[in-house]
Amino acid sequence: MANDKFTEQPEESEWFDGLLTAPDAGQEIGPDEHAVSSAGLTDISDIELEKIMQEALSDEWLEDAIQQEAVQEPILDVIQDQEYSDFSEDPVNIVQIEEEAEQEEPEEEVDEEEDPDAPVRKVRPKRKKGYGLFAIPHLLSMVIWFALVVVIGTSMGRLLWVCASDVLAFGRGDAEVTITITESDDLDSIANKLYNAELIKYPQLFKFYAELTNAMEDGSIGVGEFTLYMSYDYHALVNGLSPHVAKKEEIEVMIPEGYSCAQIFALLEEKGICTVEEMEEYACTSKFESYKFLDGVERGTKYCLEGFLFPDTYKFYINDNPRNIYHKMLSRFEDQFDAELQEHIITLNLRLSEMMRRQGYSQEYIDAHQMSLRDVVIVASMIEKESAHSGENYNISSVIYNRLSNPEYPYLNIDATLVYALGGKSDLTAADKELDSPYNTYKYPGLTPTPISNPGLSSIMAALSPADTKFYFYALNPSINEHHFSETYQQHQEFLESLR
Repeated sequence: MANDKFTEQPEESEWFDGLLTAPDAGQEIGPDEHAVSSAGLTDISDIELEKIMQEALSDEWLEDAIQQEAVQEPILDVIQDQEYSDFSEDPVNIVQIEEEAEQEEPEEEVDEEEDPDAPVRKVRPKRKKGYGLFAIPHLLSMVIWFALVVVIGTSMGRLLWVCASDVLAFGRGDAEVTITITESDDLDSIANKLYNAELIKYPQLFKFYAELTNAMEDGSIGVGEFTLYMSYDYHALVNGLSPHVAKKEEIEVMIPEGYSCAQIFALLEEKGICTVEEMEEYACTSKFESYKFLDGVERGTKYCLEGFLFPDTYKFYINDNPRNIYHKMLSRFEDQFDAELQEHIITLNLRLSEMMRRQGYSQEYIDAHQMSLRDVVIVASMIEKESAHSGENYNISSVIYNRLSNPEYPYLNIDATLVYALGGKSDLTAADKELDSPYNTYKYPGLTPTPISNPGLSSIMAALSPADTKFYFYALNPSINEHHFSETYQQHQEFLESLR
């Protein structure tokens, strides 16, 4: 069937048979020497070809490629950061981009649009989380700030207290100082004179006060010789240096032992030193915080300092300031009732505790009835008013403490306390003894609310060291102006009968 097919289509193979029979069809195709020579090419030998293949297979080309790729990577990053919308339409100079990438600092921001007039912005380094100012951890910063606040607050508080104590003259004595101010003295020299006289502690602070109050400009400080006191505050010092202050007349006044505040005030007014109203008002309004022995004393009344105005002989000025009078008398009490004398209160309480224990009092009651300095002064004020003379002080003191330590004698029955409650009435009646007053020791047990007089040193000593007796009663023998002491009520009545 194949032979028939080929015979049936002779015209389809005739062109191929003609091609094979052409004169050039069987010749081998070789190199065109003319073309090679004309192009400058020569034949490559087998040795040269092998050398080329070895070089191609070596690693040098790979290293070169890696290096070039490393150079091109930052260039591509810069190109991408520029955010060109059409890279093909806006070609970039690769060399220029490479140089700009090498010079670019990490702290600078890349401007999206080049503006020659725009200021260069720098990027602030990112702060680590958990760190505050100066890269200090937040917790440590809080501790440091808290410590600074405490130190500064404490220092400021102490500074204010020191300044206030000097301005207000806290804790100073009452010594008298005389200074002389001349016409050549200015504020600096005046402050130094006050400092050298120990009237002030801080000259700069006084100068500030004087300038603030215009003391030099308005003539508040004059020229001459001035008598001042250590207890003067800044205001009193400026007033004491006033040129308008006339030379004060000084007067000596003796305050008797056992005088009450009302009697002392009346005496000072009689001598022209100070009025009763001025003394009463100052007692009501002033705190007297510098005197520790006044702790526990109720303030705010005109006789609140009863018992602590020490009786003695003083020198006062005519028309003196009530503040100066009080501070003189309170300072004298502080000098007399010193720390050594106050130690006797401990011995007294030990003795009274044993006396109450023998009378069957509980320890709770004993602890609640320990004597304080104020209690001692109350007892001393009673001794002062009841004694006919100082020789009786210790026996009268023993009667008071014997009654306070024995439940059989709950009332002191002291006439002087009732006289104080009645405003000084001396002739007592049976009706007077029924007066409803805490100062009536016939009706109210124990001590009175306050002292009833201002006792002297001998009465204070007797109150601290009572005689060791069993006396519970005493009565005055008018014929000899002396008290008779008894141990029992029967003995006491027998003595009273003998006086009739």
